[in-house]
Amino acid sequence: MRLQSVVSTMRAAAVAWLAVSPSAHGAPQAALPPGQGGNGDWPLHNRDLYNSRYSPLADVTASNADRLALKWSFPAGVNIGEVTPLVLDGVMYVNSGSRLFALDAATGSQLWTVPIAPAFPGSGRGPGAGDDKIYAYGTMSMYAVEAKTGRPIEAFGTNGVLALVNKALEFKYPGKYPPGLDPKDLGYRPLTAPPLYYRGTVYVGLSHSDSHIPGGLMIALDGTTGAIKWVFNTVPQGPEDDGWAIAKDTWVGGIRHGGGIWTAPAIDPELGLIYFNSTNTSPTFDGSARKGINLFTNSLVALDLSTGRLKWFYQTLHHDIWDWDLVSGPVLFDAVVDGTTVKGIGSPGKTCYVYLLDRATGVPINPIVELPVPTKTDVPGEEPWPTQPIPFTSKGTPQQPFCATYPLVNDKQLVDRVRPMFHPYMANEFVVTSPGNTGGANYGPPSYSPRTGLFYVTGKNDAYSIKVRAVGTNMRSEVPADTPVDRATAVAFTGTIAARGETGMTPSMSLAAYNPVTGQLVWQTEISKTTNSGNLVTAGDVVFQGVASDFYAFDARSGRQLLRATVSGNVRASPLAYRAKGAQYVSIVAGNTIFTFGLP
Repeated sequence: MRLQSVVSTMRAAAVAWLAVSPSAHGAPQAALPPGQGGNGDWPLHNRDLYNSRYSPLADVTASNADRLALKWSFPAGVNIGEVTPLVLDGVMYVNSGSRLFALDAATGSQLWTVPIAPAFPGSGRGPGAGDDKIYAYGTMSMYAVEAKTGRPIEAFGTNGVLALVNKALEFKYPGKYPPGLDPKDLGYRPLTAPPLYYRGTVYVGLSHSDSHIPGGLMIALDGTTGAIKWVFNTVPQGPEDDGWAIAKDTWVGGIRHGGGIWTAPAIDPELGLIYFNSTNTSPTFDGSARKGINLFTNSLVALDLSTGRLKWFYQTLHHDIWDWDLVSGPVLFDAVVDGTTVKGIGSPGKTCYVYLLDRATGVPINPIVELPVPTKTDVPGEEPWPTQPIPFTSKGTPQQPFCATYPLVNDKQLVDRVRPMFHPYMANEFVVTSPGNTGGANYGPPSYSPRTGLFYVTGKNDAYSIKVRAVGTNMRSEVPADTPVDRATAVAFTGTIAARGETGMTPSMSLAAYNPVTGQLVWQTEISKTTNSGNLVTAGDVVFQGVASDFYAFDARSGRQLLRATVSGNVRASPLAYRAKGAQYVSIVAGNTIFTFGLP
């Protein structure tokens, strides 16, 4: 009964908001995020504290974007495949899993490079910067160096290296874990979320939710010394964790895992809040040992910036058994409509919906309605949640999804397997459903333009088909002990898959623009390839997007394609725009090479 009351409260909040929702008939007016001004740098992963990915540069416009040409490229020689570089004062910074590079942002010439960690397969999604320091990470540690020279900041951790995971666990749960414990033994994955620096503090999330470990951690640490200031666990384990009273009864059966943080947080300095998205539950496809809605997984979470205390949350998917996590980071926006300022926050999900909330309260801008969904299952002990939150527009109609929510299957042998969205996967038969576990909005971030008042979302159209292996609480017995690389992740994810089936659907990419105040889809374009890259939008009203081995530019107001340039590598990273030596550039990483474009 308590679990249902939590969802009922969320539904009631959505309905109550209707009485005070501002008029959405007027056109949004420009309101720039903090620190924008006319600066041509790209100083943060998503450029500003709001995560807007909006560049105020306007040299490149819809009328000349087709003239963009490759100006320089830099082959890093190491894995930088998912990295968005930073640019500060004409210098570009990019990190791999083993090195940090500083380049001349106008020419691509290497200024210096330093080793930062023993090599590991991943590269993360990019460095952080602040107070003349660059922050990067290896497998489980964070590194701080001087921005000008690459020399270690000796006061940070031990000679510039902070054992971040160990220090956070010691701070949060003193005495629970041995000081010399290798975090990989707990299933921790290498760090991927870019650090965010603000007023002397570095904020970073741990992205380990697919592993058989407790919760995801948002960490605040001193930017000079690395001393931990506070730690918030997305899956409260006991009374020592903030939010325990709310979340404790939403996990029933013995498992309490998941909720990792894969992408960069956002900050509202005026409200004193930090926002981030938590991701899927674990084990992934078998929820029999974690009955309930499983807070605070798949949630948009707001914390007090100074203390890390929970201010509000909004869960976008209850009792996840599809791997439809809220992995793409949140974006803050200020839209002035008919003289009223809407201070919002938006997050697209793998569900193919955009969740739009008041960022001061967490109350939906427009209704988000709990609707009944399929619950048929043959997985022993599984209890799918009977309703899921579906966003509506200001007109009272369901929000139009930005990607396929029903499989587009022509194969007659597969048609009988097709089921509607939210249908549980089964143990004894294949089910084909959309979106797939890599569909919708993945880790590629969205953007928001205060000029157009539109919210731009990159998504994937695909489907998925599996048979579920029921593991209950006995996860570790399902994967051999000698499984290479991150066994705990293999247990939690692959360990719950008995077999994979054909879907009959060819994946494709979708770029969509929404009015974030009304929730209405304004335009949408589709490309018959896929990507995990996010997008950016500029004051020249151009949206840039990487897809497969191509780099695109689109008209931000209409979605019309302006440019397609081929790059020699698969694009998995998100683009950036900046000014160096008087010229505007747009860069993107493809494969392990940085490609930078500019006007003639």
